[in-house]
Amino acid sequence: MHEDEAAFRRVYERTAPRLRAYLHLAVRDSALADDVLQEAYYRLLRADMSDAAIGKVRSYLYKTVRTLVADHGRSVGRERRHRQRWSSPVSESPRHDLTLDMERLFARLSKREQMLLWLAHVEGASHREIAGSMGIGENSVRVVLYRARRRLAGILECHGWGPEDVR
Repeated sequence: MHEDEAAFRRVYERTAPRLRAYLHLAVRDSALADDVLQEAYYRLLRADMSDAAIGKVRSYLYKTVRTLVADHGRSVGRERRHRQRWSSPVSESPRHDLTLDMERLFARLSKREQMLLWLAHVEGASHREIAGSMGIGENSVRVVLYRARRRLAGILECHGWGPEDVR
């Protein structure tokens, strides 16, 4: 096996599972998520980041999938995405099974809020890495991340889940 191929395989193994999980949440379409994932790694190969640190590679991948998803959304049109997103409403009764509805509750956040929370809490990315992935200033990350957390907390509280339920 060629050294570059082995290095790419290691990067893929370290980054693909969480990137794929994020994409499945973001686009809610397995086939589209897999297509975007494949295109992101193809672009990574073309970018020749073989000497880059894993954090920089991860930032590049998230920035790439953000762009690809946005491009897809524009091509499909806002109305179609809106109908698809809300075709299965969240149960309005409080205290329903959060596990079953978390994906739909998460979908109530903007794509930007979803990515911020994903990078911070699933990937464990630093504010610098988040800034690179999102294309925003590093000093802005703290503020927009705080707002995204508050928005998700508000959504959860509206459905009967407060801080005491999360422990």
